Amino acid sequence: MASNITLSAGVRQNLLSLQNTSSLVALTQNRLATGKKVNSALDNPGNFFTSQSLSNRASDLNSLLDSIGQAQQTLKAADQGITSLTKLVESAKSIAKQAQQAPSAGSTTYAAITIQGDPPNETLGTTGNGSTITVANATTYSFAININGVGAQTVTYTSDGSATYAEILAGLQADFATKVNTAGFTAGTDIELVANGGGDGIKVNALKADIDMVISANSNAGLTNNTYNSTSLLDNIGTAGYTLTVAVNGGSNQVITFGTGVGQISTLAELNATIGTLSGLDTGSGASNSAVTFKVASGTSQNSITLTSSNAALTTALGLTGFTGTTQGTATPGTANATRTSLENDYNAVLAQIDTLAGDASYNGINLLNGDNLKVVFNETGTSSLTISGVTYNKAGLGLSTISSGYFQSNGNIDLTIASLDTSLTTLRTQASKFGSNLTTVQTRQDFTKNLVNTLQTGADNLVLADTNEEGANLLALQTRQQLSTTALSLSAQADQAVLRLFG
Repeated sequence: MASNITLSAGVRQNLLSLQNTSSLVALTQNRLATGKKVNSALDNPGNFFTSQSLSNRASDLNSLLDSIGQAQQTLKAADQGITSLTKLVESAKSIAKQAQQAPSAGSTTYAAITIQGDPPNETLGTTGNGSTITVANATTYSFAININGVGAQTVTYTSDGSATYAEILAGLQADFATKVNTAGFTAGTDIELVANGGGDGIKVNALKADIDMVISANSNAGLTNNTYNSTSLLDNIGTAGYTLTVAVNGGSNQVITFGTGVGQISTLAELNATIGTLSGLDTGSGASNSAVTFKVASGTSQNSITLTSSNAALTTALGLTGFTGTTQGTATPGTANATRTSLENDYNAVLAQIDTLAGDASYNGINLLNGDNLKVVFNETGTSSLTISGVTYNKAGLGLSTISSGYFQSNGNIDLTIASLDTSLTTLRTQASKFGSNLTTVQTRQDFTKNLVNTLQTGADNLVLADTNEEGANLLALQTRQQLSTTALSLSAQADQAVLRLFG
């Protein structure tokens, strides 16, 4: 057995030296074969695990480069889409300008406007036919009347010695006129006293819808003591202070205020008079129990009327529900120009292409021109990212719409279309700038990530890679040492063999 073999000290020392050299040769050859000086945690735990961590992060970031690259392509697709949309909008603008330069259609006329409301009827207070007056000589006929609460006035007449119904009626009418005037009203204008329907008595009638009266202290006059109220426009409105604003053909606002103050309106008759003073209204405008009417004459330029009510109760009382706001006369174009008609079709065709192009500008299922958003992640933990908000750039999203037949026959309509197209172009250019900025950001982060991956990988390699030049030199030195150790071992063995000569 090997344990029973005895080696001399010289042989054993040379043998150990040779074994150590062989071990170093094997280690150096492994480093040269793998290119690494640290191949496992046993070689150098610190360097091994640090290198592995750096390599793992580099790998994670490297995998993100693919998604960042895809994000770039998505942005480029959106940018190309905007470029193409811009060309289409410019084409549509060119078509509109061609239409503008084509001969105009015949003069467009605008129909007359009639707004007619049906207000609740006003009513006039009346005592109705009084009872028959008993004609008697030297008899006093009287009653008290309080108009609109200003205070009671006593109307009285004493018949003479040859009394007749006509005499009594005339006497009461004369005193009635005096007392009404005293109260601040005008007989025959605001209120009247007349013969009843049977010609044998009297009755009192309000002549304006804002006249209310209370009859009391009747004596021989045939009237019934009671309250007799009218129903005025203001009563139907319910509250004073509301306003109706009228603007005709884009002119200044003309304000009508409803109430009992100076210059305010409380009855349809007053409203009728006020409407007659408004500028821009045509003949036939006015107000009565049958209708509240506003008319605007026809013309060759766009006509309009705008009614603005300050309260729904006022709108209802005037019968104008559904008529507030702006009403325009219906346009009747003259003879259409064939070129302009053809260009209308061309314009609509371009707008249809805007819709289809915006829908086709997707990349890998994401369309930044059709409302989709794009999130780009820049680090392995997801804490660094950029969300790019998409837009909807079909024709509606750009503020454009298909035009109807005859629309380009009016230069005014073409001007509006060109203005809308200019706004769309500004919108597209602004968004193109935003996408360009986003693309620059993504490209910058892509370059940064590439450089960081390279830095991490270099750092990881520096910890574990071997210097092949150094290892090659080491191997050569070890091989030389190995040869010398073999020679030394051989010489030691020869010295031990010298004793054999004694037995020769």
